[in-house]
Amino acid sequence: MSGLVVAGLLPFAGALVLNGIAQPRSLRAGVFASAIVVAVFALIASATPGFLEHPGYARFSWIPQLGVSFSMLADGLSMLFALIIAGIGVIVFTYATAYLGPDEKRRRFFCYLLLFMGAMLGVVLSANLIALFVFWEMTSVSSFLLIGYWHEREPSRAGALKALVVTSSGGLAMLVGFVMIGSACGTYEIPEIVARRALLAASPWATPAAVLVMLGAITKSAQMPFHLWLPSAMEAPTPVSAYLHAATMVKAGLYLVARLAPVLSPIEIWTPTLTTIGLVTMAWGSFMALRQSDLKGLLAFSTVSKLGLIMSLLATGSSEGMSEGLLHLLNHACFKGALFLLVGIIEHETHTRDVMKLGPLARQMPRTWFLLAVGALSMAGMPPLGGFVSKELFLEHTLHLGTAAAAVAIAGSALTAGYCFALAVGLALARTGRDHASAHPPHDPGIALLWGPALLILLTVALGLAPQTLAGHLVGSAAAAATAAAEPTHLHLALWHGLTPALADSLTALGTGALIYAFGWSRRAPSAPRLLSDRVYDASLKGLESGARALTAAYMSGLLWRYNAVVLGVLLAALGAVIVATGMPPDVEWPTRQPLIVDYITILVTGVAAVATVVARTRLAAILALGASGYGLALVFVELGAPDLALTQVMVETAATVLFLAVFVVLPPYRPHLERGARPVHLLLSAGISLMLVRILSAALGSRVAPSISEYFVEKSLPEAGGHNIVNVIIVDFRGLDTLGEISVLTVAGLACFAVVKLARARTARSA
Repeated sequence: MSGLVVAGLLPFAGALVLNGIAQPRSLRAGVFASAIVVAVFALIASATPGFLEHPGYARFSWIPQLGVSFSMLADGLSMLFALIIAGIGVIVFTYATAYLGPDEKRRRFFCYLLLFMGAMLGVVLSANLIALFVFWEMTSVSSFLLIGYWHEREPSRAGALKALVVTSSGGLAMLVGFVMIGSACGTYEIPEIVARRALLAASPWATPAAVLVMLGAITKSAQMPFHLWLPSAMEAPTPVSAYLHAATMVKAGLYLVARLAPVLSPIEIWTPTLTTIGLVTMAWGSFMALRQSDLKGLLAFSTVSKLGLIMSLLATGSSEGMSEGLLHLLNHACFKGALFLLVGIIEHETHTRDVMKLGPLARQMPRTWFLLAVGALSMAGMPPLGGFVSKELFLEHTLHLGTAAAAVAIAGSALTAGYCFALAVGLALARTGRDHASAHPPHDPGIALLWGPALLILLTVALGLAPQTLAGHLVGSAAAAATAAAEPTHLHLALWHGLTPALADSLTALGTGALIYAFGWSRRAPSAPRLLSDRVYDASLKGLESGARALTAAYMSGLLWRYNAVVLGVLLAALGAVIVATGMPPDVEWPTRQPLIVDYITILVTGVAAVATVVARTRLAAILALGASGYGLALVFVELGAPDLALTQVMVETAATVLFLAVFVVLPPYRPHLERGARPVHLLLSAGISLMLVRILSAALGSRVAPSISEYFVEKSLPEAGGHNIVNVIIVDFRGLDTLGEISVLTVAGLACFAVVKLARARTARSA
């Protein structure tokens, strides 16, 4: 496991080192970051064969009292995702090194990208739910920084904010679900939760936990109706878009569904809900992709569609559904990563992504177009490519779900084929492009930009021709880990399974897609409408802003007494709600002692002074009464045999009184601003807070689970510290740092008093 631990830490360490050694725009930043990612991939790839046969588990304690640890689980599922993250990462990092211009702040970009990669590796390698959540939110924050990399552009800022709000909101819901699962199972360790999943199934928290975890997964993986953030994230630089779609953030929700399938799939609401959401997302994403004229927008909605397809497969929790979903996930990583990188090349050469403005790429950029066409045809499910193999398995799966599911799957696949043919054939034959006689006609780039997409396309072809050889064992081990099976799932992956209903459905979808393209339905379709989810999001943000503005206008009145009333009122309501919900806490058993005359005097002095502070009509009277109340508390310490504490109280009270007097002497005359009816409210709040605090303190004293620490001080004062005065020993030895802090406070207060008095004297001297 040591190599895998190093692989997980390297991206974070690399980001820290890179930020300290590279110049902001240095090309070396990309070279250094690429070297880090190559090392990470090498470590993961070398460790994968062993972990496929014998899963590894390591635990590093973090907060043991809460059952939280940085645990790592290396099995088939986590290693499949880690390979995708690191492998696509090598291509994206090297591509970005050549893609970014000399004016770009490369150091910042690659630091963010390394953090993003490290966070994703943390998600897929974590064996503790709370640690997984930490890395989960880290992906949201780092993606926010990457999507908003060009922060001077308003669309980039808006897209970054939308992604952060949607995914973080789902993450918070997911955290509550994790807490419910941990409470029901008695642990946050995923292997132990899988072993104790019967406890969750029997718990009343089962359904709420499943719904909350589901919210986290579908918001992260852009499922309807939370898909709105993914198209907006296309404002990011092309390498970020490629990495985000092919290997990282959107795959986190799919990983979560697969990882917790043994625990949550037995819950009744899990499979039908996620399957329905996935199929609807697939069809809707394909429909919206068909209506896009922007290449990155088209690919973004195609990603939404593919994520829905994979989600519907993983939701079953069965070994067949898992293996089919994970195979398509692997295929999607290859062709989608390649397509995004190729679109970046096209934009770089033609300065546009609008399909209506692009020329015949087959003649202008033949190598780029060829790779783009192969990737698009694989996405359409055209044989003999990898997309065909996994698409046929998906269609076969939906045949067992009923006629409606099969119809939705065929319709979504046909729409997918339609826009894929538009990519593969339409861009090759388009006549609307730039003039060939221009000074700088588009052309194929060098090997630095093309090698990565070419390698991914080669893998796509290989996954179609030899799927069992390349992916059978890896996907089978991942499916076994996702279903908690003892042995790897046996798969029969092949390009040809004979004449089957699934093959007929696949050919039907391809033929319908060809008709969609041939009759120009995608071109005739109106422009993509503004989505309802986008309108709801914008209205929600505006509502929050308007509500915050109205609340601020009502609360920030400039009157201190109103601020205090609100704060104390909320505190009283919160404490009261806790007591009502949990019951009255136990009271302390007070020691019995015959009261002395000095007790009555002390109570009388302190109480009268406190009342006088409230009813005083001048600031001077209020300050003096407040000081008298503090001196009364010093009498309490004297009576209880703590003269040192009494002396400290006198010093603090004296310093505070002097400071109050020095400050208030320069303020305007005191004029109460209480509105009619405000004083009774204040009296009620004061009485309520006082009673509540007394009750809480007494309950705290009565709820001890261990002996009082005072016994320790009595026993150790003389032998350990050599002091007969226990209070002095506590102040000087046992709690010396506390005393140092108190001395510092007194020093600062004294300096403040000195400064105020000196300032007042200076003003008096100037006026004289």
